[in-house]
Parts: sequence; structure tokens; C-alpha cells
Amino acid sequence: MLFAFDMFGTLADPSSVRRELETLVAGSAGQVAADWRRLQLEYMFRVTAMGQFPDFADLTRWALSAALAGQGIEPTADDLDRLTSAYSRLASFDDVVPALRALDAAGHDAVVFSVGPMRWLEDLVAPYRHMLSALVSAEGAGVYKPHPQIYRHLLRTTGAEPAQVRLVSGNPFDLIGGAAIGLGTVWCRRDTSAKFDPWGPRPEHTVRSLGELANLPSEDGRSM
Repeated sequence: MLFAFDMFGTLADPSSVRRELETLVAGSAGQVAADWRRLQLEYMFRVTAMGQFPDFADLTRWALSAALAGQGIEPTADDLDRLTSAYSRLASFDDVVPALRALDAAGHDAVVFSVGPMRWLEDLVAPYRHMLSALVSAEGAGVYKPHPQIYRHLLRTTGAEPAQVRLVSGNPFDLIGGAAIGLGTVWCRRDTSAKFDPWGPRPEHTVRSLGELANLPSEDGRSM
């Protein structure tokens, strides 16, 4: 089985950017981090709907600027550059390395499948790159999630059939997009208050931690 891991919100924690935001917005770093992530996705959806493909770093920079403006803060160009690049330094969730190790021991392949630029992904996966078969970036597809073409790009890049892939993501929109072309789906629901979108296919599996992946049942009902 090929496990395709989303990066932001699944392997890397977007809220960890608060540590770098605190140098500029100490009292509201948590709110700015949340607004930044929300706007980053909103802008990504907008450009995808318009058939455009700006660099993900630009989307992230625009979203940061808007999130700071919401707090009445006008950052300098240096502030925007420094903080935008913080997305390439996000902390990994604690369960990432143990989960990849367990999947490797069980004979499964793992890839990162992300909207992020390859230069960011290389930095983010540095601690566990040796346990990944490939890094699959939206840069190779020319579209962002959840456009069908990016999921087809994953299949072309890996040579896998949809039934051979389990897409692991903390983002419901990503899972719905993958399911639309036949990928298996696993929702990593770290926050028990998180709600799945009220439409589209339900995830085939839901886990609280990536450590549960190696014990998911296979297609024939046996533990993997």
C-alpha cells in the first residue's frame, strides 16, 4: 500500500508558526496564525477556481499580509519575507517519525503529497526524508488541491493505481478531492472538535494519531 501524506496540518503543524509570529504580534500570535492559515487556503481555492497557479509562497505571503492587517499591523517587507519563510520551518507533529517507521517496517511505501513548493518540502522532511519514496508537489501538476489534476499527478508520479493509495490528510477538502478519483482516504482528526464537510464521500478511516495507520485493516479486513 502507498500512503500519500498531506504536509500542512498532517505532518507539519501550521500553528507552530506562532513562535516566530510572537516577535511581531506577541499578544495575538495565535489568532494571526489561525487567520493566516484560513486565508492561505481561501486564496488557494480562489486561484484554483480561476485557473491560475501563483507560487504557493506568494499565496502564503498575501495571506500573512491580510492576517496582520486584520490586527491593524503593517509589516515591513523584511517581516513578510522572514515570516513567510517560516512555513518551511514548521514543527512536525510528534507522531510523524514513529508512524513512518512503523509503516516502513510493515512493508508500505510513503510519499509526501503537498501543495507546498519543493524547496519548502525538502526542508520540512529533512528529519525523515530517508523513509519517503518521493516528494510530490503541486509544482509538478500546475494546480492546487482539490483540483482533480493534482491527484492524477500523484498517480502518474508514483505509478500507483487509485486502489493502491491511501491519502492521509487532516484537511477534509483534500480527502473529498482524492476520493473523487478513487483514492482511499484516512482523516487524521487530531482535534476531536473538528467537523468533516457535510457533503462528499466520508473518509474510509478516521484516526486521532498517525500512529494508528499501521494497524488499519486492509482491503480484505485483515490488519496491515
